[in-house]
Amino acid sequence: MAFAGMFTFWMSISRWHKKKQAESLKNLGEAYLRQGDFNGALRTFFEAQGLSPNDPYIQNNMGIAYLGKKRPDLAIDHFKKAIRIKSQYPDALNNLGIAYLESNNYLKAIQCFNDTLNDLIYATPHIPLANLGRTYLAMNNYDKSISYYKRSIELLYDFAIAHRGLGQAYSQKGNYQKAISTYKEAIRIAPRFADAHFELGQLYVRHQKYPEAVRHFHEAIRFSGSMTFKRKVQAALEQIRPFEMDYRF
Repeated sequence: MAFAGMFTFWMSISRWHKKKQAESLKNLGEAYLRQGDFNGALRTFFEAQGLSPNDPYIQNNMGIAYLGKKRPDLAIDHFKKAIRIKSQYPDALNNLGIAYLESNNYLKAIQCFNDTLNDLIYATPHIPLANLGRTYLAMNNYDKSISYYKRSIELLYDFAIAHRGLGQAYSQKGNYQKAISTYKEAIRIAPRFADAHFELGQLYVRHQKYPEAVRHFHEAIRFSGSMTFKRKVQAALEQIRPFEMDYRF
């Protein structure tokens, strides 16, 4: 009887140590995610998963890492597992919607975002609203896209991502003046928003406002950490070379 009690005690201690190790690894993996090191994050989360296979937060983080590696097909399984383990997990449900969106499965994406919004205590409903705007934009339903982006902005005006998406929708609809003013607002809120600078520059090229385009292209290069993105912007600058200033990166 005493032996059984001691065995139970040591098993409890072992589980506690595993849980603490898994938590430390999860925190380390999240640091890798913030740095954009998705390979390092995945290696760390796999190790954490071995210690705590039923931790929904580790599964959600693994899905985020796979999204970062442009593998939404693999991300989907981890987001689903996170939700199976923790049924009330709106962040994972929203992330599952993003994975479906990036897999071009728009109907499932819409269902996930709507289900996330149905959680009335979810703290950040502006995010799935913006994701619905992004989904309808991908479906070329610009009016619905605009409607959802506006609803997102109503909840959190300083959400620069929604302003940028609204600018994209206006641009696709051919309402270029509204698109330009919306991109400007996104940049006012987030001055280092490289994608918004680049897309605003493209609109200025369309209107043959080359000095403004050059300025925003240079800002896009300045604020981006991606060499692939910088090269794309540089290629756009090459097309308006007479107005290009010397810029090295």
